Amino acid sequence: MSDGQHSKFTFAQFESLRKYSTTNPLRVIAHIDLDAFYAQCETVRLGLDPNVPLACQQWQGLIAVNYAARKFGISRHETITEARKKCPGLVLAHVATWKEGDAKWDYHDNPDIATHKVSLDPYRRQSQLIFKIFYDSCGKVEYGGLDEAFLDLSMLVYEKACAEYSKLAALLYLKQEEGRMNDFMPLPEISQEGLTWDGELVPLDPDKDTPDRAVDWDDVLFMLGSKIIKGVRNKVRYELKYTCSAGIAQNRVLGKLCSAYKKPNNQTILRHDAVRRFIATLNFSKIRGLGGKLGHEISRHFSVPEDGSIPFLLQISLQDFVLALGDETGNWLYNIIRGRDASDVKPRTEIKSMLSAKNFRPNIVTYQQAEKWLRIFVADIMGRILEFGNSTPGGAIRIPKTLVLHHRHANAGSSSRQIAIPACQSSNLEDTLFHTAKVLYRQIEKEKEGSMYPCYQMSMAVSGFDSTVSRNHAIEGFLVKSATKFEDVEESVEREITQETSVAKSSPSKKGSIDEFLGREQQLSNNCYVDAGLNCQDTADGKTASAIGDSSKSDSDIDSFVCSDCAKRIKFEDAEEHQDWHFALSVAKKFRQEKEHQSQPSVPPPISQNEKRDTAVKRKAGNSVCNGPSSKGPKLEKGQRKLFG
Repeated sequence: MSDGQHSKFTFAQFESLRKYSTTNPLRVIAHIDLDAFYAQCETVRLGLDPNVPLACQQWQGLIAVNYAARKFGISRHETITEARKKCPGLVLAHVATWKEGDAKWDYHDNPDIATHKVSLDPYRRQSQLIFKIFYDSCGKVEYGGLDEAFLDLSMLVYEKACAEYSKLAALLYLKQEEGRMNDFMPLPEISQEGLTWDGELVPLDPDKDTPDRAVDWDDVLFMLGSKIIKGVRNKVRYELKYTCSAGIAQNRVLGKLCSAYKKPNNQTILRHDAVRRFIATLNFSKIRGLGGKLGHEISRHFSVPEDGSIPFLLQISLQDFVLALGDETGNWLYNIIRGRDASDVKPRTEIKSMLSAKNFRPNIVTYQQAEKWLRIFVADIMGRILEFGNSTPGGAIRIPKTLVLHHRHANAGSSSRQIAIPACQSSNLEDTLFHTAKVLYRQIEKEKEGSMYPCYQMSMAVSGFDSTVSRNHAIEGFLVKSATKFEDVEESVEREITQETSVAKSSPSKKGSIDEFLGREQQLSNNCYVDAGLNCQDTADGKTASAIGDSSKSDSDIDSFVCSDCAKRIKFEDAEEHQDWHFALSVAKKFRQEKEHQSQPSVPPPISQNEKRDTAVKRKAGNSVCNGPSSKGPKLEKGQRKLFG
C-alpha cells in the first residue's frame, strides 16, 4: 500500500463491489463475443484448421464467413459462385436441416429448400457448452445470444484484490469497525509483481506516451478483471476449440463496444481516463439503443454528420436534448454519449418463447404438406425443450402454456391464432403439441373458408413455460405414456378458440415521448429464445434480434408475434428495435430508483407517458423505434447474416 496521497475512491465504494452496485465507479463489466461463431462451429465439426477459409452456406447464399475467408474479400452478401471466384479453395459447409418427414435434423447432402428447413440446433448446443464455462467462472452472467454474454466481475475482483493486498483487507476491516467507510483508500502499490494487463489497452492519449501501470484502484481492478477473462477465454479455446473476443470496462455499453475493438481472439481494456477519447472515435449509432429509428430521428433532428457524430453531439446542451426528446430520454442521450451507463447485468435462467418457422419455395398447396411441416415444427421445439431442461439445475422439463400458429398466404395476407395448450404430462407433450397445432390450423382453414393456399410461410411458437417437472418425474414420464385422450385435447382447443379466435390486439399506444421513440404496437420480448435466431436479449449493438430470414429474403418476410413481456403484437422485422424499448423501460425503473441519490442521471430511462414536448421528434403512427444491446440476435457480425428455414 502506498503512503502519502490517497485514492480517489472510498472504502465504502470498494466494499459495495460485493453488492454489484450499478452506480459503483469501481465496477468491472466484461462482454465476451465468439468470433464468427457459426463458421467456427463448422470448422470445429469438420476438424479443419482455423486458417482454412470457410463459409456457412444456406441454400445458394452465405450466412457466415470466417476470418480466414474474409481476407479474400468474401462477405455474407454474395453468392456461392461469387465467393468461389475470390477463393477457389473456400470450404462451404451447409447448415444442418430438417428434412420433410424426418423426426430429427441432420447434415444432409445437397439439401433442397423445397423439402428441408434450417436448424440452429448444432450452434445452440455448442453455445450451451460455452455458457457452462461462463457460469462456472462467474457468479453473474447475462445471456446475450448464442455467441455473446455479459459478466459482472465486481465480486470476483473484490475478492482477488483482498487476496492480493492483505493490508487492504486488514484496513477495510478496521474502517468497518470504526465506522469510517467513507474515508479515502490509500493508493495501491504500483510495483506489485505479477500484476499486469492481459489484453490491449485503449490508449489514454494516442499522441502521448502514457503509463500502462496501475495508478489507482480502478486500474488494479481492471487488471484483475483482465486476468479473469483471459482465463475464461483460454478455457473456451482449449476445451472447446473456440476463440472469442472480450471487452472489459466500467459498464455494459462500453464493454460491448470494446469487445469489437480488436477482433478476433483478443480482449480490450478500457480504463476510466480513456473513455471519452475512445467513444468519440465511434459513430453514435454503434451505441446500444441508438442503432434503430431513434438514432435516425436524432440524426435527422440535430443534423448529425456521419463523421465525428459523437463529438458533434457532445456540443449539444442537456437543455436542447431535453427540449427535443423529453426529460428522461434527453438525460439518457446526454449521458450515454459520454459513456455513462448503470444498467445491470441480469442473469437469465428461464426461457420465454421458442419459435420454429419456414418460408416455402415453392409454396405448399395442400393440408397434407402443411401437416408434415407442423410435425417438424413440433419436433424442433420439443428437442429444444428437452435440451434446455437437461442444461438447467435439476433437469426440469419446461411445459409451455400457449401455442401460436402463423400462416401467410402467398397473395392474400396472413393470419395468426393462439391458444392455451391443454394440460398434459411431459410424456405426451410432443403429441399434445402436434394435435393442438393441427386443430388450430384446421380452425384457421375454417375461418378462411378454404383460401389457405398457396401458402408462402408458416411458423409455430410456444411460450409461458412452467418448470414444475423434476428430472426424476421427467424420466418416468417418458417411460410410461399418459392416457390422455386427444378427443379431449380437441374439445379443449376448440372451446378455447371459440372464446378467443385471434391473438389479442395490442391497445393503441399511449401518447408521450417514450411512445414517440421507443413504444410501438409491434413489439417483441427481449427474452424470446427462438429458432429463427431471435436473440431477444441485449442485442442491438450488433446482434440482431429479428427472426433469421432466408438468404434471399428480407426480415419483412416474417410476420408477427406476441411479446411475452408486454403482451403486444409485433412484427419480427421490428424485433431488434423493440429491444431498445424494453431496455429503455428497464433502465427507466433504475433511473427513478437512483435519481434521488445522483446529482446527474447516468442511465437511460424513457420519458414519462404524459410529458409534453415543445419540439418533439415526430414519428409516423404504427412505426417502431428501438434497437437493443446486442447486442446481438444472433448478432450479425461482418461475416454473418440472417438465417431462416
